[in-house]
Amino acid sequence: MRRKRKKNKTLAAIAVLLALCLLAGLSIVGTVKKRAADAREAEIAEQKAAEAAAQEEEAKQKEETAKKSERIFAYRGSSEDGLYTMASYENAVEAGAGTIVVPFVVSQDGTLFVADDDYAQELTGYGGYFSGMVDSQIDNLETKSGTKVLKVSEVFDKFGTDVKYVLDLRYTSERNQEALRKFLEENGNEDVISVACNYFSGLRALESSLPDVTKIFMCQDEASYNEARFADYVDTISVNKDMMSEELCKGAHEYDKKFSAWSLNSAEDVKKAIDIGADFFFTDEVAVAVEAEGGSEE
Repeated sequence: MRRKRKKNKTLAAIAVLLALCLLAGLSIVGTVKKRAADAREAEIAEQKAAEAAAQEEEAKQKEETAKKSERIFAYRGSSEDGLYTMASYENAVEAGAGTIVVPFVVSQDGTLFVADDDYAQELTGYGGYFSGMVDSQIDNLETKSGTKVLKVSEVFDKFGTDVKYVLDLRYTSERNQEALRKFLEENGNEDVISVACNYFSGLRALESSLPDVTKIFMCQDEASYNEARFADYVDTISVNKDMMSEELCKGAHEYDKKFSAWSLNSAEDVKKAIDIGADFFFTDEVAVAVEAEGGSEE
């Protein structure tokens, strides 16, 4: 009998130990699950914090973009950047330019490429004409800066509506005007796009098909300046810096035209433009212009 009681006590003790082990095991499992849940919650919280920080940074960047100078039109970005490269435009926008100027030529396929001379030699070293090449040929060229020749559409895709654009119509043939009209119809947003040209004929031809697009006449002498004041298809008269004066600025404003000057690459010229009341100005030196503009307005 005693043995039986002892055995029962032993079994009871073992049962208690097993129960305690089970409870301990359950407790450990519970702790592990809780830690895993806590870790997951921490991971989710960290992810949400990162997303919030990214959204805050994006909002900050948009706010900074909105504060970009409305008067500074970047032609090349800066003197240190290669001509008409994406880096040049990126640096210009980052430096504070509110508008970028995009000169273009037209390929045999009718595509707008960023260049200021139809002869490709200066930009790429290749002795041929962009207008005589199809897109694939131009895509295979490399600029002297070691980059591809940009399409105008690539510049638009990069910056969207964060900046404004001036498309510089260098060649006014009917073929080029048609390519420009087609591009603007497909990508057009008259709130952010203007067209500049050295020839009255180029702007006049666009007036009937694109009346809402702002047109800038690039003026080099007083005779053409006076003609531009009376041209109803000219919205802005832009003069070279040697012609820049308060008298010409007032004269343009009297005929409801905006007034600008090009290319202002020194602080002195920028401050003069602001002092005479110019609405905007073209520059190759955005950082210099931003600093001068800030100093002029203090």
